[in-house]
Amino acid sequence: MKKSVLIWFLCFAMAVCYAQAPITKVEYFLDTDNGIGLNTVIDIAPNTTIAESILATIPPTTSVGYHKLYFRTRDANGHWSQTTRSHLEIIKPQTQNNTVIGEYYLDNDPTFSQGTSFVINPQSTDITQDFIAQMPVNASIGYHKLYGRIKDVYGNWSHTFRKNIEVIENNGNLDIVEIEYFFGSDLTFGNSNVIAVSNPQPNHTELFNVPYPAGSYNFNDVLYVRAKDSSGKWSHTTILDTIDTSLSNTEFEVNMFSLHPNPVKDILHITSNNKFSIETISIYDITGKNVFKTTKNVQEINIGNLSHGIYILKLDTSIGNASYKILKQ
Repeated sequence: MKKSVLIWFLCFAMAVCYAQAPITKVEYFLDTDNGIGLNTVIDIAPNTTIAESILATIPPTTSVGYHKLYFRTRDANGHWSQTTRSHLEIIKPQTQNNTVIGEYYLDNDPTFSQGTSFVINPQSTDITQDFIAQMPVNASIGYHKLYGRIKDVYGNWSHTFRKNIEVIENNGNLDIVEIEYFFGSDLTFGNSNVIAVSNPQPNHTELFNVPYPAGSYNFNDVLYVRAKDSSGKWSHTTILDTIDTSLSNTEFEVNMFSLHPNPVKDILHITSNNKFSIETISIYDITGKNVFKTTKNVQEINIGNLSHGIYILKLDTSIGNASYKILKQ
Protein backbone atom coordinates (compact mmCIF):
# COMPACT_ATOMS: atom_id res chain seq x y z
CA MET A 1 0.00 0.00 0.00
CA LYS A 2 1.36 3.42 -0.91
CA LYS A 3 1.96 5.76 2.04
CA SER A 4 2.51 9.51 1.77
CA VAL A 5 3.22 12.30 4.19
CA LEU A 6 3.08 16.03 3.55
CA ILE A 7 6.15 17.81 4.89
CA TRP A 8 6.21 21.60 5.36
CA PHE A 9 9.57 23.20 5.78
CA LEU A 10 11.36 26.51 5.42
CA CYS A 11 14.78 26.48 3.90
CA PHE A 12 17.19 29.35 3.98
CA ALA A 13 20.23 29.58 1.71
CA MET A 14 23.44 29.93 3.61
CA ALA A 15 26.54 31.53 2.17
CA VAL A 16 29.59 29.66 3.42
CA CYS A 17 32.61 31.08 1.67
CA TYR A 18 30.50 31.23 -1.47
CA ALA A 19 28.37 33.86 -3.07
CA GLN A 20 24.66 33.47 -2.35
CA ALA A 21 23.02 31.11 -4.88
CA PRO A 22 19.38 30.09 -5.38
CA ILE A 23 18.02 26.76 -3.90
CA THR A 24 17.15 24.36 -6.75
CA LYS A 25 16.68 20.89 -5.21
CA VAL A 26 15.33 19.14 -2.08
CA GLU A 27 16.34 15.65 -0.95
CA TYR A 28 14.58 13.50 1.70
CA PHE A 29 14.94 9.99 3.14
CA LEU A 30 13.39 7.84 5.90
CA ASP A 31 15.55 6.56 8.78
CA THR A 32 18.67 5.66 6.69
CA ASP A 33 20.83 8.06 4.63
CA ASN A 34 22.00 6.55 1.33
CA GLY A 35 24.43 9.44 0.81
CA ILE A 36 24.19 13.00 -0.41
CA GLY A 37 22.24 13.14 -3.66
CA LEU A 38 21.45 9.38 -3.50
CA ASN A 39 18.05 9.60 -1.78
CA THR A 40 14.75 10.96 -3.14
CA VAL A 41 15.59 14.27 -4.91
CA ILE A 42 12.94 16.78 -6.01
CA ASP A 43 13.50 19.85 -8.22
CA ILE A 44 11.99 23.10 -6.96
CA ALA A 45 11.64 26.65 -8.35
CA PRO A 46 15.00 28.42 -7.79
CA ASN A 47 15.04 30.97 -5.00
CA THR A 48 17.50 32.06 -2.35
CA THR A 49 14.89 31.85 0.36
CA ILE A 50 12.09 29.27 -0.03
CA ALA A 51 8.97 28.04 1.73
CA GLU A 52 7.97 24.90 -0.11
CA SER A 53 5.55 22.04 0.53
CA ILE A 54 6.87 18.65 -0.50
CA LEU A 55 4.80 15.44 -0.85
CA ALA A 56 7.07 12.69 0.45
CA THR A 57 6.21 9.14 -0.63
CA ILE A 58 6.75 6.57 2.12
CA PRO A 59 7.90 3.09 0.96
CA PRO A 60 5.08 0.50 1.13
CA THR A 61 7.29 -1.81 3.21
CA THR A 62 7.60 0.75 6.01
CA SER A 63 6.48 -0.76 9.30
CA VAL A 64 3.70 0.68 11.43
CA GLY A 65 5.13 2.83 14.23
CA TYR A 66 7.51 5.76 14.79
CA HIS A 67 10.16 6.80 12.22
CA LYS A 68 12.52 9.71 11.40
CA LEU A 69 12.18 11.69 8.18
CA TYR A 70 15.29 13.67 7.05
CA PHE A 71 15.64 16.33 4.33
CA ARG A 72 18.22 18.82 2.97
CA THR A 73 18.52 21.31 0.08
CA ARG A 74 21.03 22.03 -2.70
CA ASP A 75 21.78 25.35 -4.34
CA ALA A 76 22.58 26.13 -7.97
CA ASN A 77 26.32 25.78 -7.23
CA GLY A 78 25.90 22.19 -6.04
CA HIS A 79 26.35 22.94 -2.35
CA TRP A 80 24.14 20.97 0.11
CA SER A 81 22.67 22.37 3.32
CA GLN A 82 22.75 20.76 6.73
CA THR A 83 20.31 17.84 7.20
CA THR A 84 17.05 18.54 9.07
CA ARG A 85 15.05 15.86 10.93
CA SER A 86 11.31 15.42 11.64
CA HIS A 87 9.54 12.70 13.66
CA LEU A 88 6.51 10.92 12.20
CA GLU A 89 4.26 7.94 12.97
CA ILE A 90 3.00 5.37 10.44
CA ILE A 91 -0.48 4.12 11.44
CA LYS A 92 -2.77 1.45 10.08
CA PRO A 93 -5.16 2.46 7.29
CA GLN A 94 -8.36 3.84 8.80
CA THR A 95 -10.73 1.28 7.27
CA GLN A 96 -13.93 -0.06 8.85
CA ASN A 97 -13.03 -2.54 11.60
CA ASN A 98 -15.95 -4.96 11.33
CA THR A 99 -16.69 -7.83 13.69
CA VAL A 100 -16.71 -10.98 11.56
CA ILE A 101 -17.00 -14.08 13.81
CA GLY A 102 -17.56 -15.17 17.40
CA GLU A 103 -16.80 -18.20 19.54
CA TYR A 104 -17.95 -19.61 22.88
CA TYR A 105 -16.89 -22.35 25.29
CA LEU A 106 -17.95 -23.88 28.61
CA ASP A 107 -15.86 -23.54 31.80
CA ASN A 108 -12.33 -24.03 30.38
CA ASP A 109 -10.66 -21.79 27.77
CA PRO A 110 -9.37 -23.86 24.79
CA THR A 111 -7.36 -20.74 23.60
CA PHE A 112 -8.32 -18.32 20.85
CA SER A 113 -10.02 -19.72 17.71
CA GLN A 114 -10.43 -23.15 19.37
CA GLY A 115 -13.92 -22.62 20.80
CA THR A 116 -17.26 -23.29 19.11
CA SER A 117 -17.72 -20.59 16.46
CA PHE A 118 -20.90 -18.73 15.61
CA VAL A 119 -21.72 -16.47 12.65
CA ILE A 120 -21.89 -12.67 12.95
CA ASN A 121 -24.66 -11.34 10.72
CA PRO A 122 -24.66 -8.58 9.72
CA GLN A 123 -20.97 -7.81 10.15
CA SER A 124 -20.48 -4.36 11.67
CA THR A 125 -18.35 -2.31 14.04
CA ASP A 126 -21.11 -2.40 16.68
CA ILE A 127 -23.29 -5.48 17.01
CA THR A 128 -26.19 -6.69 19.13
CA GLN A 129 -26.90 -10.32 18.33
CA ASP A 130 -28.29 -13.41 20.04
CA PHE A 131 -26.72 -16.79 19.42
CA ILE A 132 -27.61 -20.35 20.45
CA ALA A 133 -24.95 -22.10 22.53
CA GLN A 134 -25.07 -25.88 22.14
CA MET A 135 -24.09 -27.59 25.38
CA PRO A 136 -21.61 -30.51 25.15
CA VAL A 137 -23.29 -33.88 25.59
CA ASN A 138 -20.98 -34.63 28.52
CA ALA A 139 -21.83 -31.39 30.39
CA SER A 140 -22.78 -32.34 33.93
CA ILE A 141 -26.09 -31.33 35.51
CA GLY A 142 -25.58 -28.18 37.59
CA TYR A 143 -24.06 -24.71 37.37
CA HIS A 144 -21.45 -23.77 34.75
CA LYS A 145 -19.79 -20.69 33.24
CA LEU A 146 -20.40 -19.92 29.56
CA TYR A 147 -17.71 -17.73 27.96
CA GLY A 148 -17.72 -15.95 24.59
CA ARG A 149 -15.75 -13.45 22.51
CA ILE A 150 -15.72 -11.95 19.01
CA LYS A 151 -13.04 -11.29 16.38
CA ASP A 152 -12.65 -8.36 13.96
CA VAL A 153 -11.56 -8.28 10.33
CA TYR A 154 -7.91 -7.82 11.36
CA GLY A 155 -7.89 -10.96 13.51
CA ASN A 156 -8.07 -9.11 16.83
CA TRP A 157 -10.14 -10.77 19.58
CA SER A 158 -12.32 -8.86 22.04
CA HIS A 159 -12.27 -9.30 25.80
CA THR A 160 -13.94 -12.56 26.91
CA PHE A 161 -17.40 -12.20 28.44
CA ARG A 162 -18.96 -14.63 30.93
CA LYS A 163 -22.46 -15.79 31.74
CA ASN A 164 -23.51 -18.05 34.63
CA ILE A 165 -25.83 -20.83 33.46
CA GLU A 166 -27.46 -23.95 34.86
CA VAL A 167 -27.62 -27.22 32.94
CA ILE A 168 -30.77 -29.14 33.84
CA GLU A 169 -31.99 -32.57 32.87
CA ASN A 170 -34.02 -32.57 29.65
CA ASN A 171 -36.83 -35.06 30.08
CA GLY A 172 -38.63 -34.01 26.92
CA ASN A 173 -42.42 -34.31 26.81
CA LEU A 174 -43.00 -37.05 29.36
CA ASP A 175 -46.44 -38.64 29.53
CA ILE A 176 -48.57 -38.85 32.68
CA VAL A 177 -49.07 -42.60 33.19
CA GLU A 178 -50.47 -43.07 36.73
CA ILE A 179 -52.52 -41.20 39.35
CA GLU A 180 -52.43 -42.01 43.04
CA TYR A 181 -54.88 -40.88 45.75
CA PHE A 182 -55.29 -41.47 49.46
CA PHE A 183 -57.15 -40.22 52.54
CA GLY A 184 -55.37 -39.21 55.70
CA SER A 185 -51.94 -40.81 56.12
CA ASP A 186 -49.47 -41.00 53.22
CA LEU A 187 -48.17 -44.55 52.68
CA THR A 188 -45.35 -43.14 50.48
CA PHE A 189 -45.23 -42.98 46.69
CA GLY A 190 -46.90 -45.82 44.82
CA ASN A 191 -48.23 -47.55 47.94
CA SER A 192 -51.73 -46.05 48.06
CA ASN A 193 -54.55 -46.27 45.52
CA VAL A 194 -52.93 -46.19 42.04
CA ILE A 195 -54.94 -45.72 38.85
CA ALA A 196 -53.43 -46.29 35.40
CA VAL A 197 -54.08 -43.39 33.00
CA SER A 198 -56.16 -44.55 30.05
CA ASN A 199 -54.53 -42.25 27.49
CA PRO A 200 -51.01 -41.18 28.60
CA GLN A 201 -49.93 -37.73 27.38
CA PRO A 202 -47.87 -34.77 28.71
CA ASN A 203 -50.84 -32.50 29.47
CA HIS A 204 -53.58 -34.66 30.82
CA THR A 205 -57.08 -34.48 32.27
CA GLU A 206 -58.28 -37.73 33.80
CA LEU A 207 -61.68 -38.50 35.30
CA PHE A 208 -61.81 -41.32 37.86
CA ASN A 209 -64.03 -42.46 40.73
CA VAL A 210 -62.75 -42.33 44.30
CA PRO A 211 -64.62 -44.76 46.57
CA TYR A 212 -64.96 -43.54 50.13
CA PRO A 213 -63.24 -45.57 52.84
CA ALA A 214 -65.33 -48.28 54.43
CA GLY A 215 -67.61 -47.15 57.25
CA SER A 216 -68.88 -43.70 58.00
CA TYR A 217 -67.16 -40.97 56.05
CA ASN A 218 -65.06 -38.69 58.23
CA PHE A 219 -64.46 -35.31 56.66
CA ASN A 220 -61.20 -34.98 58.59
CA ASP A 221 -59.71 -37.53 56.17
CA VAL A 222 -58.62 -35.10 53.44
CA LEU A 223 -58.31 -36.48 49.90
CA TYR A 224 -54.78 -36.19 48.43
CA VAL A 225 -53.79 -36.73 44.78
CA ARG A 226 -50.50 -36.94 42.81
CA ALA A 227 -49.39 -38.14 39.36
CA LYS A 228 -46.43 -40.11 37.96
CA ASP A 229 -44.77 -39.55 34.55
CA SER A 230 -43.26 -42.07 32.15
CA SER A 231 -39.78 -41.61 33.71
CA GLY A 232 -41.10 -42.82 37.07
CA LYS A 233 -41.09 -39.42 38.80
CA TRP A 234 -43.99 -38.31 40.97
CA SER A 235 -45.52 -34.84 41.07
CA HIS A 236 -46.10 -32.79 44.21
CA THR A 237 -48.95 -34.07 46.36
CA THR A 238 -52.01 -31.81 46.35
CA ILE A 239 -55.44 -31.61 47.91
CA LEU A 240 -58.32 -32.14 45.54
CA ASP A 241 -59.94 -28.75 44.87
CA THR A 242 -63.57 -29.85 45.14
CA ILE A 243 -65.09 -32.93 46.71
CA ASP A 244 -68.67 -34.10 46.29
CA THR A 245 -69.67 -35.52 49.68
CA SER A 246 -73.41 -35.68 49.15
CA LEU A 247 -75.10 -38.09 51.57
CA SER A 248 -78.55 -37.87 50.01
CA ASN A 249 -79.99 -39.63 46.99
CA THR A 250 -80.32 -36.30 45.19
CA GLU A 251 -77.44 -35.50 42.78
CA PHE A 252 -75.61 -32.49 44.18
CA GLU A 253 -73.32 -30.46 41.90
CA VAL A 254 -70.45 -28.78 43.72
CA ASN A 255 -70.31 -26.07 41.05
CA MET A 256 -73.71 -24.81 42.25
CA PHE A 257 -71.69 -22.56 44.61
CA SER A 258 -69.15 -19.88 43.83
CA LEU A 259 -66.50 -18.78 46.36
CA HIS A 260 -64.76 -15.44 45.83
CA PRO A 261 -62.22 -14.07 46.16
CA ASN A 262 -60.00 -17.12 46.35
CA PRO A 263 -57.26 -16.59 47.56
CA VAL A 264 -58.95 -14.55 50.27
CA LYS A 265 -57.65 -12.10 52.90
CA ASP A 266 -60.69 -11.32 55.07
CA ILE A 267 -64.23 -11.60 53.68
CA LEU A 268 -65.15 -14.73 51.68
CA HIS A 269 -68.34 -14.48 49.62
CA ILE A 270 -70.51 -17.57 49.01
CA THR A 271 -73.02 -17.29 46.17
CA SER A 272 -75.36 -19.69 44.38
CA ASN A 273 -78.05 -19.54 41.70
CA ASN A 274 -80.17 -22.02 43.64
CA LYS A 275 -82.81 -21.18 46.24
CA PHE A 276 -81.90 -23.73 48.92
CA SER A 277 -80.45 -22.65 52.25
CA ILE A 278 -77.07 -23.34 53.80
CA GLU A 279 -77.48 -25.13 57.12
CA THR A 280 -73.83 -25.24 58.25
CA ILE A 281 -70.55 -23.69 57.11
CA SER A 282 -67.40 -25.37 58.44
CA ILE A 283 -63.70 -24.71 57.78
CA TYR A 284 -60.92 -27.22 58.49
CA ASP A 285 -57.16 -26.72 58.40
CA ILE A 286 -54.72 -29.07 56.67
CA THR A 287 -54.54 -31.33 59.74
CA GLY A 288 -58.35 -31.75 59.80
CA LYS A 289 -58.91 -29.45 62.78
CA ASN A 290 -62.16 -27.49 62.70
CA VAL A 291 -61.20 -23.77 62.85
CA PHE A 292 -64.52 -22.15 61.93
CA LYS A 293 -68.21 -23.12 62.12
CA THR A 294 -71.52 -21.33 61.79
CA THR A 295 -75.12 -22.52 61.46
CA LYS A 296 -76.34 -19.22 60.05
CA ASN A 297 -77.56 -19.05 56.45
CA VAL A 298 -75.08 -16.35 55.34
CA GLN A 299 -73.51 -15.41 52.02
CA GLU A 300 -70.24 -14.08 53.44
CA ILE A 301 -67.93 -14.99 56.31
CA ASN A 302 -64.97 -13.18 57.88
CA ILE A 303 -61.86 -15.39 58.16
CA GLY A 304 -59.37 -12.57 58.71
CA ASN A 305 -58.29 -14.14 62.02
CA LEU A 306 -57.07 -17.37 60.37
CA SER A 307 -53.36 -17.95 59.63
CA HIS A 308 -52.05 -18.00 56.09
CA GLY A 309 -52.40 -21.39 54.38
CA ILE A 310 -54.73 -23.90 52.72
CA TYR A 311 -58.12 -24.77 54.24
CA ILE A 312 -61.11 -26.92 53.34
CA LEU A 313 -64.54 -25.23 53.45
CA LYS A 314 -67.53 -27.56 53.86
CA LEU A 315 -71.09 -26.53 53.04
CA ASP A 316 -74.05 -28.48 54.44
CA THR A 317 -77.34 -27.68 52.69
CA SER A 318 -80.90 -28.96 52.75
CA ILE A 319 -80.20 -31.25 49.76
CA GLY A 320 -76.58 -32.29 50.29
CA ASN A 321 -73.09 -31.03 51.08
CA ALA A 322 -69.86 -30.19 49.29
CA SER A 323 -66.27 -29.18 50.08
CA TYR A 324 -63.90 -26.68 48.49
CA LYS A 325 -60.24 -25.76 48.90
CA ILE A 326 -59.56 -22.14 49.80
CA LEU A 327 -56.26 -20.26 50.20
CA LYS A 328 -56.01 -17.75 53.06
CA GLN A 329 -53.53 -14.95 52.30
